[in-house]
Amino acid sequence: MNRSILASLAAAAALAPVSLAHAQSHSHAGMSAQEHAAMQAPADGIVTAPADNAMLAAAPTAFSATFPHAMTLTSLRLTGAAGQPVDVVVSSEAPPATTVTAPLPALAPGSYSAAWAAKG
Repeated sequence: MNRSILASLAAAAALAPVSLAHAQSHSHAGMSAQEHAAMQAPADGIVTAPADNAMLAAAPTAFSATFPHAMTLTSLRLTGAAGQPVDVVVSSEAPPATTVTAPLPALAPGSYSAAWAAKG
């Protein structure tokens, strides 16, 4: 299943805002659309942190996603407002889990978009 969501996050980093927008995709390893739909919670059951429209006192130090069933985070890309990429390391050895997490580097004030993918 592929879908995109926009989530904005305003975070204060040295009293300057950081915003983060999310785009996500994930596949379901052989599950039919009907099987997957039966497992979904309202609004597809995917919860991310930072949450949509969250207001934080500091820039986030990690990204996490919680799914209705075990998944593996396969990629996470941050891009700044000027199009500059921000390196984020995702463990290719992580086992599938209902909550997946990736540490974020220190983020300078500004706007960012996050594109992530998971499989499971």
